[in-house]
Amino acid sequence: MTRSLKILAGLGVLVLAATVALQTGFAHWAFFEVFAFVRGEDVLGPTILRNPPVNSPYQRWLERARKDIPIFEGLVIQDIEHVALSPWPQMGEGVTGLYLHFADYQMTDGRILEIPPGGKTNSQRHLYEKGIYFLSGEGYTILQQEGKPLQRVNWNEGDLFSVPLNVLHQHHNTGDKPARMLMVTSFPLVLNVMNNEDFIEENPYAFTDRYDGEPDYLQRVEDVNEIENTANFVEDVRSTGTRRFDKIGKGNSTMHWLMAGNSMLKMHVMQLPPKAHNKGHRHASDAFILLLSGTGYSVAWREGAYDERVRVNWQAGTLFVPPTYWYHQHFNSSSTPARHLAINVPGIVRNLGLHFQNYLEVDIAAVRDEWERELENVAADE
Repeated sequence: MTRSLKILAGLGVLVLAATVALQTGFAHWAFFEVFAFVRGEDVLGPTILRNPPVNSPYQRWLERARKDIPIFEGLVIQDIEHVALSPWPQMGEGVTGLYLHFADYQMTDGRILEIPPGGKTNSQRHLYEKGIYFLSGEGYTILQQEGKPLQRVNWNEGDLFSVPLNVLHQHHNTGDKPARMLMVTSFPLVLNVMNNEDFIEENPYAFTDRYDGEPDYLQRVEDVNEIENTANFVEDVRSTGTRRFDKIGKGNSTMHWLMAGNSMLKMHVMQLPPKAHNKGHRHASDAFILLLSGTGYSVAWREGAYDERVRVNWQAGTLFVPPTYWYHQHFNSSSTPARHLAINVPGIVRNLGLHFQNYLEVDIAAVRDEWERELENVAADE
């Protein structure tokens, strides 16, 4: 069907929909369906029902792993820079860490690792993607593509990097203090697809289309669109430039990066103006959210269950996740901008036809009332 025919058909349906809408009281939903039809989009309906995973390969792995590695389960860590870590000898001599299993995520997981002064992790390679935010310390990462010269990636606090897929790599701490890093990976997704750990961690295949030891690999930057570019290394995302993005809320700004040729993981920062918030929204992909600056709070709730919401008060260093498909909304109650880093997997759900966007264009009454009370309390304390 051509675009002109779609528009004509949409106008015809519009008349019918308007008549039915006015008679039934579902005017908003009927007009939304017609609008989506004209645009060629699929309307899934006002509700989404989800069956939680049961006995998946990743869940079976997680149960076996409990006896060997330190695991955190929940929705929020208030301060990941100071959360207690435990010895994790599988990662390297003297290395401590914490494995993060948030909500019931089956596509992404997280790891906090801390390398002692002068220490290093064990070398490893794997068929899942890994994004790394360096929380503290200084050091370098060695990349070794078979048959190519070693490449050194120097990093400091605030830097963002993604290990190229299946490249042998090792992290080194060159400072006199511990170096701590947050890693978000697509291990659960890959394990659920492959159902074989050896295949994931001992596969020799080189993805030379993503990385082949090129000397200029770390310097490459190219704009993709107005809010997104390719960049294999980003220096200090706490202060890197962002671009206006009013779609998610007036005055909001963002920057997205496609790193290391990743087809699963994607990373971006979002910045809220002082005493402002973004629109409530939900999506189909897991999302790790790390606050980089500002103070405020976020709320998350199941559709139709705002009274049962989860509230997370945050400041720089707070890490949390909204459960998949839950609405969530971020509020900056401070007098300075608030910035967060988000790592999720929108690409894979888009490629599978499972991606959707659902924004609340207007705050629900309870959200607005809570926000107004919050601003009054902040004003009283200033």
